[in-house]
Amino acid sequence: MADSQLGNDNTNITRRSFKAAGWVLIVKFASQFIQIFLEICLLRLLTPHDYGVIGILTLFWSVSYVFIQGGFGQALIQRKEVTEIDLCSVFYYNIFLSLVCFGLLIGFAEKIALFYNEPVLEKTIYVTAWTLPISALVSVQIALLDRRLKQFFVTVSTLASHLIASVIAIFIARGGYGLWAIVWQQLIATSLSAVSVFWFARWIPKLRFSFRALGSLFAFGSKLLLIEILNVFTTHFSNLIIGKKYPTSELGIYTRAKKYAHLWPTSVQGAVGRVLFPAFSKIQDDLPRLRNAFSRSLAVSTFAVVFLPFLICTLSRPFITLVLGEKWLDCIPYWWLITLTVIFYPIQVLNMQLLKARGRSDLYLLLEIIKKSFFAVQVAILLLYGIVPMLIGEIFFSFVGVYLNSYFTGRDLKYGLFRQLGDIFPYAAITVPSCLFAWELYHLISPHSPWFGLILPGLAGVLLYVALNRLFRTPALGELVKLLGGRFPAVKKALFY
Repeated sequence: MADSQLGNDNTNITRRSFKAAGWVLIVKFASQFIQIFLEICLLRLLTPHDYGVIGILTLFWSVSYVFIQGGFGQALIQRKEVTEIDLCSVFYYNIFLSLVCFGLLIGFAEKIALFYNEPVLEKTIYVTAWTLPISALVSVQIALLDRRLKQFFVTVSTLASHLIASVIAIFIARGGYGLWAIVWQQLIATSLSAVSVFWFARWIPKLRFSFRALGSLFAFGSKLLLIEILNVFTTHFSNLIIGKKYPTSELGIYTRAKKYAHLWPTSVQGAVGRVLFPAFSKIQDDLPRLRNAFSRSLAVSTFAVVFLPFLICTLSRPFITLVLGEKWLDCIPYWWLITLTVIFYPIQVLNMQLLKARGRSDLYLLLEIIKKSFFAVQVAILLLYGIVPMLIGEIFFSFVGVYLNSYFTGRDLKYGLFRQLGDIFPYAAITVPSCLFAWELYHLISPHSPWFGLILPGLAGVLLYVALNRLFRTPALGELVKLLGGRFPAVKKALFY
């Protein structure tokens, strides 16, 4: 039985899932230091205006991700059994759809450049449009690796590709080619990742296609594909308006603040979500077991996701001044406001993963249409008054989003919003004194040594956060110790478990 692969009790489903996610996170965590270093090199070589142009292009790059993890790929993961004809049909459909979008982008490139009064956009779109068909070539292979809980291979290939592309981009930027360094970085990274994923999956499509097979996946997959398109549009909707209404350099500052605020949460929750969706799918009909797995997953996700963004944000001024350069200091107000939306990120992501795993893509789509419509209206209105009012509106929107996301889960699993908030409260509460301690320590040390004023408060904040979790014996820390203790006994001893 497929279920037995994940264990036969409530504990094993969560433990097995987070063990798989753990390896993904270890690779991401190790490589992220290198990635951040390489990006800092680029930030020092490029200008806010360059990143503003890239902020406009990001919408089109994100569309390529829709085809890597599009709705039909998710349908292949959710289905208990898939056939070769299912795989081939989805593969050829994704190729066709990506070529249609490729043609549309090339056709409208000139008009997009004229709309934003940025002539360079036309040529950069001609290059970045190629990421669409390249990404579609491995959409099914990624779904197959996800089904087998082998997300580690996808993560390794993606990160290795980005590291290689980043090194090449630095040399391009040093040659004085400006934003073209990032344009070629994206194309090279996408191409290398596609080749490596193709190699790891070891699946080659046959010349077979069936509209019937595609139709059987359509009810679930088409809704998720539409949801992904809505997500991409609303995520970058503000970029499109800011790029038109404000100077391009202002968009560059906003996108950098957004990236750094979301860097850790999206990395962790992305790895966890990739594992939990197929894991939840395997026990979708066992409600008590699913509820237990969801509760434990929410605790561990919140423990891992919430604290670090607030700590980094607390030390954002010395980080930007010493590392990125003072030309990026205007990021700080945006950075703080965006970080305030992170606290509910685990609830939002896990609730939506659960709906997908239960096969309720209809509810998923309904929720996304409601949320995205509300979000687009508030962004369009509040941006008339400035970027800061828009971000304050996003904080309010995050409260609305978490209520909507948890409503159907609460009704389905008898695990409603208040129980979920109760599970995440200890970690949010412990985050506050840990960050305040780091802030006070920074002011104490920084007059004597700016670099120590950045590093020591960061380390002290992390240690205090872990110590307080140990003192109050939070469930997430206990779960993580169980996961790591067998492989790394020193972790258990260090925390006195």
